[in-house]
Amino acid sequence: MSNTSGPDFARAEMVRLPGGDGLWVVRAEGDITDADHPALRTAARPAPGCTAVVIDLALVARVSAAGVRALVAAAHALQERGNRLLTATTDPRIARVLTEDAALTVVDSVAEATTSCAGPDPAAVGSVPDPAAVGSGLDPAAVGSGLGIGVPAPRRPEQTGGPGGLAVTTATQHPAPAAAPTAAPTAAPPEELIRLRAEVRHLRAKSRTHPLISRALGILEERYRLPDDRAAFALLEASSQRFNVRLRTLATAVVTVPAPRSYDSEWFPGRKRLTAPPLTFARGLRAASANAAEVLSAVLRHSMEVAETSMGNVQLVDPVTGDLRIEKHRGLDDDFLEFFDRVGKDGTSCAQASQQVTRVTVTDVATDTVFDEPAREAVLAAGSRGCHSTPLVVPSGQVEGIVSTHHERPVRALTAAQARALDEMSLQAGRWLEWYQRTVVLDALEDLHFAGSTWR
Repeated sequence: MSNTSGPDFARAEMVRLPGGDGLWVVRAEGDITDADHPALRTAARPAPGCTAVVIDLALVARVSAAGVRALVAAAHALQERGNRLLTATTDPRIARVLTEDAALTVVDSVAEATTSCAGPDPAAVGSVPDPAAVGSGLDPAAVGSGLGIGVPAPRRPEQTGGPGGLAVTTATQHPAPAAAPTAAPTAAPPEELIRLRAEVRHLRAKSRTHPLISRALGILEERYRLPDDRAAFALLEASSQRFNVRLRTLATAVVTVPAPRSYDSEWFPGRKRLTAPPLTFARGLRAASANAAEVLSAVLRHSMEVAETSMGNVQLVDPVTGDLRIEKHRGLDDDFLEFFDRVGKDGTSCAQASQQVTRVTVTDVATDTVFDEPAREAVLAAGSRGCHSTPLVVPSGQVEGIVSTHHERPVRALTAAQARALDEMSLQAGRWLEWYQRTVVLDALEDLHFAGSTWR
């Protein structure tokens, strides 16, 4: 994801097509008057795996004659490297000028460009039938297309014993073939089995967190000459509660932040207190007094509203391991949450979004090579066939986390308005998370240091 602070800027994202090819989408804003516009510079450097580039002009007010020449030159340069350039615009004046050169392909939208580059509509004829259509008596192409109206809504996995999702469709109706025999409903697991599964998940989650807490307690016990680990835990817990910082977050800071220079002075002398950055996407939430859980909940809620879905999750980067760790979620089952509790540097769309610092859209989970097979099976079992993974970034370009929305049908690229809304939220949330770590968490560490120094 790239951007500048000027009136002319660009944001980039990857839209993954069925089978694994990528579409490098550059969202331009402002006026394109020459080759120096950020959109053209960004288009010249597509991410690895992208075979075509789309410059979205939906939010561009004007393209001058010099701007047209620059777009044509960019198309020829990309063509020489084996990449195709498309421009997306509904402005007939811009479209008429751009179509004069055969090197440029003009489409109405990024969604149309996705279809053009993918061949047949990935949402309609994916190489793997929509799980919702299996055994339902419906044409898999009709169910999976996202283009049918009046198609009966498939049931969630816990209702049918298999993957599926709710149908939210908006266009023409597809006729259904004769109904297939309905499979016998799967009996719900007994209450005792449900309890045991929950207990196992709890123990696994605790085992993943326990080493970090133990390491932090050992550091505190040695640093402040505490009598035992119970005293260290009481110290950590007290500061965590006073500043409303999660125990795991504070323990991570104890482990990763350099030790104080002395025990009779401040841990961070001369630290400049920063003002909380605004969170305009989170109505009713005060940035200066909110805690991380509230902000991440607002990020997830806003993302799902923009992407028009009821499933999603937010992950933060673990400072110790570099893994992505789920912090907030909605509409996803326990098996999904356990499988993706921690995500490494590959095998998923969120990992790719984190590594490339750009949004990654997977149009069809069932056919995309970004997922390794176990991850694909886990996502499909949760009822997701498409997803958008957006990084939460700070101005320096560092990724603080990822918010992903999941969809029960294969998806197309976001609209220009949706992409802008998510990108603006991403930057605000990233700045706030950075401020939180540098202000609230350091305040809690300073409090812990003062309390610990009284033991020496």
